[in-house]
Amino acid sequence: MNSLPEIEAAADALPVDQQWELLNYLTAKLGQSAPPRSSGISLHEQMNDVCGIIDSGIPDLASNKLYLKGLGR
Repeated sequence: MNSLPEIEAAADALPVDQQWELLNYLTAKLGQSAPPRSSGISLHEQMNDVCGIIDSGIPDLASNKLYLKGLGR
């Protein structure tokens, strides 16, 4: 295992808890702090106060039958 893609593939094959252990080990060796673990709160819950405040002017694509043509085939 010498290339970055090989190392990434090996790390991705590990169970999640071992991936966190590896990340913590590597960041400690690099002198950085590990990113925080998920708090169990969904992104939607975290962003709830700003969801839907921007009007892009684009209508809902789900209401356009052309976009739904062939769905589920």
